[in-house]
Amino acid sequence: MAFLEELQFTGSLGDLSFYRMRGTDKIVVRRKGGASKETIKKSPKFALPRLYMSEFGGCSTMGKEVRFMMHPMRALADYNFSGFINKSLKLIQKQDSTSKLGQRAIELSKHPKLLEGFQLNKYTTFDSMLRSTLSWSIDTEKGSAKVEIPALVRDINFFPNNRHSKFSITISLGVVPDFKFNQGTGKYQAPKWYDTMYGCSYTSSEWYSALKGSPATTLELSLDQLPPEAGYSLMLGIGICFGDSLDDGEVKQIKRAGAAKILAIVAGTEKQRESERDVNLEDEEVSNNYNRHDPIETAMVAPPIVTPALPSDVGPRASLRGKKSVEDAKTFVYHYTVSNAQHGVSVREASYSYAINTGLDYTWSHSNRETATIQYPGLPDKSGLRWR
Repeated sequence: MAFLEELQFTGSLGDLSFYRMRGTDKIVVRRKGGASKETIKKSPKFALPRLYMSEFGGCSTMGKEVRFMMHPMRALADYNFSGFINKSLKLIQKQDSTSKLGQRAIELSKHPKLLEGFQLNKYTTFDSMLRSTLSWSIDTEKGSAKVEIPALVRDINFFPNNRHSKFSITISLGVVPDFKFNQGTGKYQAPKWYDTMYGCSYTSSEWYSALKGSPATTLELSLDQLPPEAGYSLMLGIGICFGDSLDDGEVKQIKRAGAAKILAIVAGTEKQRESERDVNLEDEEVSNNYNRHDPIETAMVAPPIVTPALPSDVGPRASLRGKKSVEDAKTFVYHYTVSNAQHGVSVREASYSYAINTGLDYTWSHSNRETATIQYPGLPDKSGLRWR
């Protein structure tokens, strides 16, 4: 990279361009040149570069969304970190081993650790200012986050790099979608559900004295809504900003004074639909009622008991008797009959009937055409079956 030393101007001069770039106080010089735009787009010689250009374009598009979800912290950066974000996303893109070159997906939700801990400062980082362990948690179902910051004592675990009188700690939480190549448009795009409604939430602590430090602080925040599908990440950022007190007691934040980083990234989960959640709650309630030990609140339906058919040609006052062995049954059958049962209401009345049909002989008789009784030996009369 070339720099301009003596002359101080920006713009174009012949095939040279002179411009300023954040991160350096010198004027950068570059030469215009290379293949034309039309040649790069259509020439067969640039077929492979076009594939890499497509992928890097996807990283730049997704990098814009990453930076947008960090906008409360961007004022704390001391250099242009856009290219470094794109570089990290390119590493994530290379993890896709299934898609072909030029169409590899950028799935941050599958590789969140590759971007976690990214520093927004080059000269004085967040970890060099706040040298203490932070406890954090992200609830993917509720879309909320909590950060616990221990007590800060200057020159012990708090090392500010300036002489500003006040400092404050800010956290942010945002939704970063995965980007995939769209065959129809030929571009990298976010999921269809992603729109401008998904913003970044942030909160800050009160202003503390930079000379005294601060007590233990807990910061919490939550998002207004969560995506309906998976394929996104929740990104938690943290930063420390500095300010000076004004005459009216207010504190004015100083731009570019402070430090920030990406504290954590967690893959999001698919949001459960309302109808599915209601069904699951009903199933859980029925399951809980079924597992109770109170038999009155439980109804069990047994298969019908097979009884021998009675002859239909029984004449009046005929003395008919028969004896036949019933086939052995494999199970002991019992049948609950629950009355006045309603969903979600405890059953107060229940009647029970039992039948044993293993290895029994039956004898049936009748005295007239209207009534016939089948009785099983060894059982009381009331356990028999009556046919009318």
